[in-house]
Amino acid sequence: MKSTKTLSYLSIPVMALTLSACGGDNSDSNDTDAPARLSVGVTDAPVDDASNVYVEFSGVTLIRAGRDGDQENDDDVVIRFTENHRIDLLAYQQGESYDLIDDEEIPAGEYAQMRLMVETDKLNDTVIIFNDGSSHELSVPSGDQTGLKLVSGFTATAGGELSLMLDFDLRKGIVETGNGDYKLKPTIRVIDTAEYGEIEGTVAQGLCAADDSMAIYVYQGEVSEPEDLGADAEPLATGSVATDLTYEISYLTPGSYTVALTCQADLDDPENDDIEFGSGQGFADVSGPLTVTDDADTEYNFR
Repeated sequence: MKSTKTLSYLSIPVMALTLSACGGDNSDSNDTDAPARLSVGVTDAPVDDASNVYVEFSGVTLIRAGRDGDQENDDDVVIRFTENHRIDLLAYQQGESYDLIDDEEIPAGEYAQMRLMVETDKLNDTVIIFNDGSSHELSVPSGDQTGLKLVSGFTATAGGELSLMLDFDLRKGIVETGNGDYKLKPTIRVIDTAEYGEIEGTVAQGLCAADDSMAIYVYQGEVSEPEDLGADAEPLATGSVATDLTYEISYLTPGSYTVALTCQADLDDPENDDIEFGSGQGFADVSGPLTVTDDADTEYNFR
């Protein structure tokens, strides 16, 4: 007897990316029948009070550009794993990643969207475990529900290669619902790993109390008064401060950024704009503009 599985979908906004052909101007690369090759990794930023966050993936669907409706059709590219990948996202932080797809052939062409197929029908397949040992199933919004909006698609050029990194950033993605349940929002940052750098540094002792919940918020461009999670101008990414008062934010595309230190990260509800800069509840220090370049570490120390 065949079992019926319930699949939920995370709709992921994919930045405008082009799979450029390898090998210069070789005319063979213009063969539109040749496949492109795709690799996808998974990384994460931590969430307060959790020891493990398990998510079970059964496949990935790539949605072709120009097709109508939200239901799967024959034009979609469906990659189903022979064995599900049950990943503890908290095991892959500060530049560490898990290979979800490794050098998979896909048809060349225009793609509008990527969907991760997530198992939610079994006990403890997709679950959050807290430091006190309690656990809760994570519900996952389906593809047609609200989440981060699709920015644009990508072009898979014949003979090209593309490596994407999916940053789940659970501080923004895990939300407690009104009835005490938890859901995993599709707040996933997608990075082309062809070009990226990182920001790292230290936090001076005494900026936050020993029992404070410290976190680093990263914003695009120059920001003089940073906003919290849930605001219109919420941070692009977040990161934790280690016990030795160091931090590292990886997979940032080249450009200008601002970093801010909060001592009250545990009070920052991603569903609400609830922390005010300069209120004593907000940010202990804010950098000036920082420039991130490819394959380089940019340093900023909070003092």
